[in-house]
Amino acid sequence: MRRKQYRSFPSSRRYAVSNARGKAIDNTHLSIDTAEERGFLHRDYIAHCLRWSHVVRYLMRGQLYKTADVLDIGCGREVPLAKTMYSSRMVPTQGSYTGIDVNQLRVPEMFSTGKFPIELIGGRDVCEYDFGRSTFRVITCFEVLEHVEPEHAYRMLGKIRDLMEDPDGVAFLSTPNYDPGMGAAANHVNEMSWIGLKFLLDKAGLKVLKMYGTFASQKDYKHLLTLEQKKLFDQLSEYYDSNYLATVFAPLFPEESRNILWVVTKNRNHEIWDPVALPDGAEHSSSEKWGDFIRSIK
Repeated sequence: MRRKQYRSFPSSRRYAVSNARGKAIDNTHLSIDTAEERGFLHRDYIAHCLRWSHVVRYLMRGQLYKTADVLDIGCGREVPLAKTMYSSRMVPTQGSYTGIDVNQLRVPEMFSTGKFPIELIGGRDVCEYDFGRSTFRVITCFEVLEHVEPEHAYRMLGKIRDLMEDPDGVAFLSTPNYDPGMGAAANHVNEMSWIGLKFLLDKAGLKVLKMYGTFASQKDYKHLLTLEQKKLFDQLSEYYDSNYLATVFAPLFPEESRNILWVVTKNRNHEIWDPVALPDGAEHSSSEKWGDFIRSIK
């Protein structure tokens, strides 16, 4: 079968648009120390912890963690996924963990025993890094796509596709679900609507296996609750505050959630999901470059 050709793009330096902080690539670092300074764990960080535990549960099935090569894109200076695996006694025997980030990295002290096969690649853009012939069974890319311009995000998706192991490779991606009424966070270069991102995933040759909301505002989903769900919501509301509840009901309503976790694999059959209206308008992205970029790849 002839392989479908996907369009490639030059370095993001060609697109000199930046976010409110003046950065075309924003390297904001999510730290537990920052979360604790607030006096409580915000829904953003709760959702982040649940993303890691979701991947850990996946790796636990059939003890996949023993043999899987894991690539963590935007792993963060604290490498929480690796720490979660290690503290859960999930030590690869034939597999490995590789983390890459635009921030500088160093291996945390807890891995000094050498029992956990960890490699950290700091100060590097995954799109520009040569992994040689390496492929990965599991790839994660949490809260990264919104920190780069659209064409850069598209190149990252293509890189993820190319690095994915055949035939069973899976990637877990998360990013905000852009709401033009709310606007984008100041440290985000480009937030995309779920339709906009789905369009890019298809064009990059990735097939969506599952979507989960990671946190959601009540006003966006409460009217969609069934009677049984509403009863459960009221019962949980007696104890949990809205900050925690935001992560509880979000998986049921991914399209209405503020943030989505996507589970994707290679689209081998090239089954392209094509929205009726091409997502080139402002309602699908916070970047002013979105329209021109989308039209360049359609």
